Amino acid sequence: MKDTEWIESFEVAKGGVYGDLLSVRTEERELTVGLLTVGFFEYWRMFPDTLRANVEQDMARVYGHLQARVGRVVWPGLTHTLDTADEAGRMLARERVDLIVYVAGTYCPDYMAIQALSHIRHVPVVMFNTQERPEIELDGNYEHIIRNSGLIANLQLAATFRKMGWYRDLKVVVGTLDEDAAYEEIRKYVQAYQVYLALKQTNIGVVGHVFRGMYDFEYDKTMIKGTLGPNVIAIQIDHLLEQFGQAQEAEIAAVVAETKRKFAIVGLGEDDISRSAKFYCALRGTIERFRLDAVTLLGQHYTEEKTGTTSYLANTLLHEEGRYVVNTEGDIHGLIMMVIMRRLSGQMPTYAEWGEYDESLNAILMVHHGYANPNYAADRQTVKVNRSPEQWGLQGKGFGFEYTLRAGVVTVAHLIIDADGYKMLIVKGEALPVKANIPCEEITAVVRFGQPIKSFLKALIKEGFAHHCIIAYGDLTEELGLIAGFMGIRKVEYGRGD
Repeated sequence: MKDTEWIESFEVAKGGVYGDLLSVRTEERELTVGLLTVGFFEYWRMFPDTLRANVEQDMARVYGHLQARVGRVVWPGLTHTLDTADEAGRMLARERVDLIVYVAGTYCPDYMAIQALSHIRHVPVVMFNTQERPEIELDGNYEHIIRNSGLIANLQLAATFRKMGWYRDLKVVVGTLDEDAAYEEIRKYVQAYQVYLALKQTNIGVVGHVFRGMYDFEYDKTMIKGTLGPNVIAIQIDHLLEQFGQAQEAEIAAVVAETKRKFAIVGLGEDDISRSAKFYCALRGTIERFRLDAVTLLGQHYTEEKTGTTSYLANTLLHEEGRYVVNTEGDIHGLIMMVIMRRLSGQMPTYAEWGEYDESLNAILMVHHGYANPNYAADRQTVKVNRSPEQWGLQGKGFGFEYTLRAGVVTVAHLIIDADGYKMLIVKGEALPVKANIPCEEITAVVRFGQPIKSFLKALIKEGFAHHCIIAYGDLTEELGLIAGFMGIRKVEYGRGD
């Protein structure tokens, strides 16, 4: 009789199959958008020559614009009777659409949409109130009025939703049939919803714990899963150290050579560089072994003491590669925000702390331990690799980066849970140009905000947000606000200046 090959937990198993982790990494799928368009069958006999054809053409224009902006769109065609509404709803359910864009091509009684949506009640709805032109047609005939009467249908249906308790967070977009701004608003909503759904499949590893005394970062794994979405997995330090001990000399040497080629290294010895390269191999190996998407780890007196080096080269290289998100000090809420902002912007965001303010610039200095994507430097050629200015059990001088972030519009954000539940900080700002990198052996940025800096800081401090923040280039405020809505958490916005 053959010995039984038992499946074990990832915490003790030596292979790559575990009873408590998925054997295959979940790949993000393309979102499927259902387009539900309605007209009213009664009107076709009243205006038999052109109305139905014109309305179908109008709805086809909407379909084309959506296809160009949001990926896969399923359109059952124009719904105009109760039978076609029921058929449309069943088709959208079979296609497993993730959300619905609803458009009324004429006035249509609410029961049509209700019949279709009853088959797909679990997905959100975007109500697109549209018309042919952005101005009133002062010489338009009654057929023209009917062709642009979707607002009547939308008001009626939205009121019915309210009475029924459906779609309490109904998203409404208003614009003409070919208005780019309207479709961009829909695109942002779809993207935000896709990021929200992807969070539910995201696996986050935690090596160590929150840094001692940082109560603002403390978390509850169940609350994170239930409210924010990701799975939180405790990775033992032994798992990381096993990878650290097994790192191959050839791989370490290749990372060392690449690091020397890419960066100006000042004042560090070969051992400093080699240990940091070895940590990169270990951290990447740990992430891939357990099929993680992101990792937060405690460096101070923990991984730094046990490996003799910082994680800063590893974090920087991983951020530069763009696939895995990492941060330190056990800041899991900041890590989740980094995952969100990377998916929205397509770029790895930067991890920072709030620093001193400047009244004349109406700005704040952002600073944090030396890692971020070097492509964010004002001039990559000036990026310097130096010692780690903070010593937490290191051997040698450690490893860190020094440069100041380039100018541009940025979004600053974070998450925290307080006595009233989760809330999301959302701030629009502008990273200012700085003549030379600030010589503090760390990553820095000078960010201007839209309201007077002292009143902003008073409000920020009183509101009670974490002492870390996440910085991404571009204005992501609208998308972040939508994601907060999907999560059912509060959003706190400052400094938009518009």
